[in-house]
Amino acid sequence: MQRRRILLTAAAIAVSALVAPAAATAAQTKPILVADPAGTERDFVRWLSVHDPRPVVRETAQQTLTGGDATTFLAAGYTAAADRAARERAWQLDFADRTAAAYPARTHPWVHVAARRAAAGTDDELAGFAAGGFTAALTQDDAGRPYDDGAGQVTPDDRALVADLGHRDPNLTVRQRAADVRTDAEVAEFLRHGWLSAARLDLDAFRAEYVAGEWAGWDEARYHIGVAVTADRQARQGTAPPIAAVTAWRTVGTRAVKQPAIWTERERYAQGRADTWTRTALTATASPSPLRAALATDAPAVHAGWIAEARHAADQRTWWQTLIRYAQDTATLWTRPGV
Repeated sequence: MQRRRILLTAAAIAVSALVAPAAATAAQTKPILVADPAGTERDFVRWLSVHDPRPVVRETAQQTLTGGDATTFLAAGYTAAADRAARERAWQLDFADRTAAAYPARTHPWVHVAARRAAAGTDDELAGFAAGGFTAALTQDDAGRPYDDGAGQVTPDDRALVADLGHRDPNLTVRQRAADVRTDAEVAEFLRHGWLSAARLDLDAFRAEYVAGEWAGWDEARYHIGVAVTADRQARQGTAPPIAAVTAWRTVGTRAVKQPAIWTERERYAQGRADTWTRTALTATASPSPLRAALATDAPAVHAGWIAEARHAADQRTWWQTLIRYAQDTATLWTRPGV
């Protein structure tokens, strides 16, 4: 009991000795979550307007930036937009599937192919088919324009390439789609359209994963920063014990500590995909196959998309590192009043 009293007395003395750090020694480089809470909400909405893979969510975020309230959007608008995106995708997918069944390839090849592409494609491709793609394809069929499925242009090299992609391509959707190819018509369709569509799906999946993760991480960080700023202010005013500020700032750093490593791994992954598409673009450009013309034209854009993701991941890592460093420095300064 005597030892316990001594330890409690020592702890009380240590806590009472904490005083607010002098302004001259305050932690530097205030993260925006601390310096401008309202601004950081608009920044996060702006981030979602660029990086969320769902068109409906991006559009709603953009509308919020031009005439809405960021706080309201983050509290309820984002979830509502995500729900609306899910409903619209379900409707568009059903429309594409029903259209493919109602317009068979033997009578409406243009519509049938366009519908199947949309059903297997990205949210943007689905939306594009529902908005105008169906009408454009039906115009081709009604005009009697012959549709060439490309099977007659497939070479042994084309078949070998698709077979190899089905076993070894590092992009999951590309690998799965290539592995499902059987006929020469399917080889042609994959080279003319499916490869690029699958690549865009992989990029969208990557974005969806990190948007979900960042949404949860950012919301948690915002909450803990609010607690820490409040505890810090109260401790400076003498209405709360200094140890409360120390604990709150340490919590911020501890809760966010995994984020930089996560974004480092995302940067590595994105750079790897960019390198893959550098090689793909070079191969497509060098190939004499007419089936790879679209690939040669659009592969650089896929490469650029992954490069942009790698750079973005590096920026996000820095954002989290700045936040963690500030929290750690501020907690430390509270415990070193003589500095």
